[in-house]
Order: sequence, then structure tokens, then C-alpha cells
Amino acid sequence: MSFDESRRIVAMILEIVTAICTIVFLISAIMTFTTADKNYFINQFATQELEAECNSQLNMKYEALSHETSIPARVFERVEVDYPTDEALRQAALSVFSEENETLYSENKVSYFYELSVEYLEGNDISYKKDDIKRVAQKAAKIYSDTVGLHNAGGIEARLSRLARIFSVATIVSFLLAFACFPSIMIMYKRKKHGYFNAIGGILAGSGATAIGTLLLVITGLGSTIDILPQIHKAAMVSTSSKIFLIITFFSVIVAVSAFSAMKVIDAKIRDED
Repeated sequence: MSFDESRRIVAMILEIVTAICTIVFLISAIMTFTTADKNYFINQFATQELEAECNSQLNMKYEALSHETSIPARVFERVEVDYPTDEALRQAALSVFSEENETLYSENKVSYFYELSVEYLEGNDISYKKDDIKRVAQKAAKIYSDTVGLHNAGGIEARLSRLARIFSVATIVSFLLAFACFPSIMIMYKRKKHGYFNAIGGILAGSGATAIGTLLLVITGLGSTIDILPQIHKAAMVSTSSKIFLIITFFSVIVAVSAFSAMKVIDAKIRDED
């Protein structure tokens, strides 16, 4: 095997490594500041749209509960004022990163609804049985938990913590490898046009593949496999996943366009110098 053939093979391998490193770097760098970041997770989850949907469902469910009792829905709906839904959603999301109860169901919440019910009944001279009101309070607390709280979220904290470590390491390693491969290719070709094109071509191929791949993930709805409940929370998670994939697509396109533009500039410059 001649030196030129060996050089081409090594250059091809380095270009492939550069492309792979570009893919890993783009994905891991963006994931580090999105999926694996606690503040980003909470802010993306507790949106105004989700708050409005939760309040709407709470009102509908408490209206149904009021038909089963002598207590108007507005009594139960006071929870939306005393415990603002947006803050409750943030608390549920924050609890994913701690050992607190992300379902938001507790005896304190049951007592809260019990006291609201008793206050209304006594204020209107309506007789009641404590056991009956206790059951009503439990139903009201469960409705609140099923609508605002997070369910099936066990293990998310551990997975996010593990992903944060993996993404951080992958970002650094992929950058260093690409940084080493890029000049190596150019040096092998003595900084000729072909050397530049192979070096930049790896970045172009990697960023292009990342853009296409993440866009396909959005189209195919990969995030729909999330098992979070209730359904409106799952929809919010899927939407957040799609946003992250689109962010990766956006930056990948920018890198790809920049690489292609650099190749055009180098092509014109070296041709003029020749």
C-alpha cells in the first residue's frame, strides 16, 4: 500500500471520527443545558398553558363532585386560590429532583378540603356526618392529585442525574477529539484544499446527520413513549421533548451552513492563490 493510499484511509477514518464527534457534541452540549438541567425542566413543565388546562379540568371534576354532595364546586375550587396551580406544578416538578411527594396527595391536603367543607356546611346551618365529609375531602384531594400532581415519575431523578454526568463528559471528550482530528487532517494534506475539505467535511456530515436525525424524531413523535400521568402532563413532556429536538436541529443546521460556507470561501481563496 502506497503512502497516498494510507493517507487517504487515515484521513477518511479521521473524517468519520470528526463527524461522530460533531454529532455527540451537538446532542450532549444542548442536552446538558436542557433535559439534564433542573431549572429548564421545571420552567418548561410548569407553563401557563398547562396551568390553564389543569384549572379547567379541576373545575369540571369539582363540579361533578358537587353533584354527589351538598357542597358547591366553588368551595373545592378555592384550592386554586389558596394553592395557585402554577406554584403547585412547579412544586410537583421540583419534587422529581428530591424525595418529596410529586403526586401532591397528602393528609394535609385532605384536612384542607375537610375544613373547607365543614366551614361551608356550618356557615349555612347544614347538618353533616364527619365520616361522610372525610370521604368527600379524600375525593377532593385525590382529584387535585390526579389532575395537578405527577404520577409514574419514579426514577426520573436518578435518570436525569445520570444523564447530566454522561452529557457533560461526552461534550468534553467529543470536543477534544474533534479538535485533535481537525488539524491532523489538514497537516496530512499539507493544508491543501483537499485537506481543508476533508476536515470541514466531517463537521458538515456530522451536523447534517444530527439535523436530519433530530427532525425525524420530532416527526415520528419519539417522546410519546413517556409514561408520565396524567395525560395532560404527558402531553407537556412530549411537547418539551419536541422543543429540545428542534433546538438541536436548529443549531445543527447553523453549524452545517457555517461549514458549507467555510468550504465555499476556502474553495475560492485557494483557487485564487493557485
